[in-house]
Amino acid sequence: MKNTEPFKIILRYGLDPFNGLEENLKQLETFIQESTINEVMFLLMPEERSSGHPTEELSEPWIAAIKKAQAMFAKYGVETSVNPWTTTYHCSRGRNLHKGQNFRLMVGETGADNGMTACPLCEEWQKYLCDYFVYLAKGIDPVALWVEDDWRLHNHGGEMGYGGCFCDHCLDRFAKLVGEESVTREQVVAAVTAPGKPHPWRAKWLELAWAALSEPAQKLTDALKAAKPEMRIGLMSSIPDVQSIEKRDWNGLMEIFTADDNHYLIRPHMPPYTEEPPITTVPSYSRQTIAELDRDADIYPELENSPRCGPYSGTHNYSIWEMTNGILFGSRGITINHFDNMGMNTYADRGFGKALGKQRAMFDALMGLKLDDRKARGVKILFNPDIAGHKWTGAGASGGGVKMYTGEDLSKFAKGGGSLNDLQGNSTEWSKVFYILGISHSFTRSIEGSEGDIFAVSDQTLRCYSDDEIKKLLSQKIILDLPSIEVLVQRGFGDLIGVKNVSRIGLNDSAYSLEELEESFFGAMDGGVKPRMCAQRCADPIGVLEFSEGVETLSTIKGAEFDVKFPGSGLFSNELGGTVYTTCYPLGTAQFYMAYFNRVRQESWTKLLFKMGGPGQTIACGHPFHVHAHNIEGGISVAATNVIYDTSENVIIKLPAADIENKSFQCLEHAQWVSIEPKVEIADDVATLTFDLQVPTLKTAFITIR
Repeated sequence: MKNTEPFKIILRYGLDPFNGLEENLKQLETFIQESTINEVMFLLMPEERSSGHPTEELSEPWIAAIKKAQAMFAKYGVETSVNPWTTTYHCSRGRNLHKGQNFRLMVGETGADNGMTACPLCEEWQKYLCDYFVYLAKGIDPVALWVEDDWRLHNHGGEMGYGGCFCDHCLDRFAKLVGEESVTREQVVAAVTAPGKPHPWRAKWLELAWAALSEPAQKLTDALKAAKPEMRIGLMSSIPDVQSIEKRDWNGLMEIFTADDNHYLIRPHMPPYTEEPPITTVPSYSRQTIAELDRDADIYPELENSPRCGPYSGTHNYSIWEMTNGILFGSRGITINHFDNMGMNTYADRGFGKALGKQRAMFDALMGLKLDDRKARGVKILFNPDIAGHKWTGAGASGGGVKMYTGEDLSKFAKGGGSLNDLQGNSTEWSKVFYILGISHSFTRSIEGSEGDIFAVSDQTLRCYSDDEIKKLLSQKIILDLPSIEVLVQRGFGDLIGVKNVSRIGLNDSAYSLEELEESFFGAMDGGVKPRMCAQRCADPIGVLEFSEGVETLSTIKGAEFDVKFPGSGLFSNELGGTVYTTCYPLGTAQFYMAYFNRVRQESWTKLLFKMGGPGQTIACGHPFHVHAHNIEGGISVAATNVIYDTSENVIIKLPAADIENKSFQCLEHAQWVSIEPKVEIADDVATLTFDLQVPTLKTAFITIR
């Protein structure tokens, strides 16, 4: 099972010419030898070393240092790419524009600027950026130039709120779009964020936002391609649902940057930047970004831990697991920030290179699977790139992102309305649930499923679709959270989901306590024990669902004395031939993680998905694993990572029995695929495979069935 292309490890590195350059080069060479990296992506004047929008004069010594490194790289076949630290500029942190940089600044929804971030429609800034990037491309001759993730309108500092741009130029241009002689910032913010059904101005504002991204992108690409036609242009990104607020057309932007015969080159956002509990560390944003793309892409997610750097932020095992995750959703490689940006070379972690080198054989062996996340098995997480244009804001509409990113109390600013952060959807919430429960899943923008596919939607995603499209969805199999139910009932589709009415009730008003599963669904437990789970800490408020006739109630919300409150979940077969699961919970609220996840919940979801009957279900049972399962040539690939601190004594996987007929099994041991024979049990067309594999914390069992 060989692959000619190795896993590409790209070190993202600031080679500071003013802090022991010769020692830095010496240590970098040692790291190259030990780590087997393939490329160094040089940062110029990054983070703490950034004094503002860089100039050619400031860049000269950095380019000279890179030239010295390139002479050394020739011995090892290591390539050079470059990541200029800024485009519009992230946030000021007290920096100021350099002399001669007369840029028009981005003005946030609050009316403030940060003193540094340029309006992306400023022609003087556009010319500066083109000239400067061409200067770097000619001086360094990189294989690729990566556009930094400050190519955005949001997250430019708390004083700006969401961001902008609301400068006079942008407001004048917007006024023309809406047929007004003039508009004010306060008018625009109030209209764009108005509660309820989106105001007509919102679509026009998003149109202008897309122009602010795409127009300078085209000018920059034209300049770079004229100077260096063979050099690739890559894009760094953040959270897709946030970037919907700037109407980011991912394919439109990547088409600008990418030659017709090339793959897209992209670095998806892959948090966290400092270690968190593994069980809640999920690559949902990365996978959603990949699912945005129509063309094949060379995917290099970020392994980021700056400015903390080294093992104080990311240990070797955790970092290697994140890199492995990248392969498991189709990445060709990884971009790594593990060292600081102040010229301390690799001093923060001298052992990291050897730790990477030891994993090279495993990484390359996994590349042989040729995993493609478009072929991921299991539930389909439905999202829509245009969610920001359709989301309803206001009370009861899952709004309230005013402090997002900023930490600011924006009420002190005269904005004339809410915040554009309120337009953010939460498309990936079911993914976060399914990872924790060991359920393989995929991401999709399409409502056209294969026969039997199960879709899962969250928040207000369904507002993006017409009535006919909703009916198409509801003729299939679909999982709905509380906000999704509210949207459908409000739009008149309650009869197709088995819900006559829905309302919300607070804990203090109802004293709901626990959720009890029906024996007819869950099965009888030994000794008459009732399967129960906490409800009072999952969310506050939760939904009161009034089910229609014909709904199979799967669980009931009860009080502390087992008094019945209202249904917890149900399953309904509608007149269109669809199957609909409804739950009373909004996802990810309050202490959701603390209360929602437990053994009973995992077992009930396993039963539910096989009861719904969707093809391709692949679920780990008996131990908390994260699961990635894909259809591959000749069969199935399953990867199960132990995400808790107890070693798993075995690996138990459930999947449709038909998927293992006449198949054999292999697992990856010491970077070699070897045969393995699991214990196989089949009941009700479901196969339970028990593999005699011990899996320590943050290690993964890699299994093929073919």
